[in-house]
Amino acid sequence: MKIVKQYTGQEALRALTDRLINLMNQKSERRFNLALSGGETAKQMFVLWTDEYRELLNWGRLHFYWVDERCVPPDDPESNYGHAERLLFHPLTISSHHIHRIQGENDPEQEAVRYAAEVNNSVPQLDGQPHFDCIILGVGNDLHTASIFPSTMSLLTDERSFVISTHPQSGQMRVTMTGSVLLNQTPLLVPVIGSGKAAVVAALENDFEQQHPVPAVYVLSKAADATLFTETL
Repeated sequence: MKIVKQYTGQEALRALTDRLINLMNQKSERRFNLALSGGETAKQMFVLWTDEYRELLNWGRLHFYWVDERCVPPDDPESNYGHAERLLFHPLTISSHHIHRIQGENDPEQEAVRYAAEVNNSVPQLDGQPHFDCIILGVGNDLHTASIFPSTMSLLTDERSFVISTHPQSGQMRVTMTGSVLLNQTPLLVPVIGSGKAAVVAALENDFEQQHPVPAVYVLSKAADATLFTETL
């Protein structure tokens, strides 16, 4: 794992975006399949993209997918898609044909199967799993990533591409990408910013996977290409 530290969270998000542009430039002749995460950092990133990267990113090449989604309708305040639609897709008039959302309003088990099929049919395969061009991955305070929690570590090695996960405190159901896709040779860009994330950054900077096999540490220690973008805290 590489670590990129900037003075502020905004600068860290700009560094992440510059890395995304570089990855796109390396594959300039075709569509670019990008998987997004949700959360407060994602919201900040979407606003930055809309404000500063409207003319700097080739939005027409991007196809947007999701790492995970809460099982709620798209207009629910907790919908990851809903935040992206309001802060990014609508302001930039992104074509609906380029947006591949998890339909959180559907039956969770059926939606996990349906979304896995959509991804498998539209994203190139590598070693029997979807291979995204880039995944932007969040990390929670409990060091969960995607919707893989310390209590659901088995999802890190699940051979399915998308499955159902349940939040350990709220009991909320979610559809999530598994570790089999996260660790399928895809560049992972991981923004961890904000004063409340100091303990998370410290955990990710130290290799104690054997002592604390939590999801984010597991994924970032095993990824072929992972970069943590953070700030001086």
